[in-house]
Amino acid sequence: MIAVNKPPRDSFKQRHHVAAFSVLEHFAQGLVHHARDHGGVLTEEQILKAVDGLRDQENLFDGAWSVLESDMESLKAREKAAVRHDPFGRLLVSRFEYLLEGGEAGDLEHGALSRSILQPFFKVIRMMVGMDMLQEIDGEIHAIIEAHADEDDELRDPTEYWDHLAKEPAVALRINLVFARMALHFKDYEHRKKWLMQLVNDNLPSGSGNWTFTETHCILMLHALFRDVRKTLAVPEHSAELVAKLGSENVATLRTVVKAIENDYAVLKKEG
Repeated sequence: MIAVNKPPRDSFKQRHHVAAFSVLEHFAQGLVHHARDHGGVLTEEQILKAVDGLRDQENLFDGAWSVLESDMESLKAREKAAVRHDPFGRLLVSRFEYLLEGGEAGDLEHGALSRSILQPFFKVIRMMVGMDMLQEIDGEIHAIIEAHADEDDELRDPTEYWDHLAKEPAVALRINLVFARMALHFKDYEHRKKWLMQLVNDNLPSGSGNWTFTETHCILMLHALFRDVRKTLAVPEHSAELVAKLGSENVATLRTVVKAIENDYAVLKKEG
């Protein structure tokens, strides 16, 4: 048997290390058997025959594959947990979550957004809004959560936690401000829409298959992202708050952007 030199104690690395060596052990055992049958000496041809013999063993890699498969599932679970424990990120995604595959939108074949869009989505947010503002709002949201940590109120209801958090006025105000800042970048709407589609498709993680972020996806996503901005602009006293934060010129730009998205969305619905 090949001695397994374990790497530093790390369950993830160690499990894959062991899995890889289990495959090598099978190969080594095959060579040993061939060597015993041929006086302890192996030719190149015999080594290749040994490899062919292993190739015919359909279950050879089952053990190693089960380890890899198990850890892939673990990684996915950790990824989901990270989103759940990242209040700010989770709240940003909540604006278009219903468009993601596996939910209300169904599967990819029916027009749902691939979950692989999350990585480029956060990149877009960082580029358009800026890390300084994002970090500031992230800190404020964590402070709001901590302020409610010892209170027995609906914000702490574990069954509907995110819904309650999203509806908390102070939280909703900050999330809305993020998307208002983002919307300002769509002043040249058609150009920016094409830019967004290109950026998302160029930054989809490996393993996304053949899925593409189309113009239809883009319109639906923008319509969802700026929903609350649209509602704010429709209420004079609320739009006045945006004027105070962004200035009247920027709020006028927001109205133009929202109208362009609404027009696109109306065309989609008419065609659909």
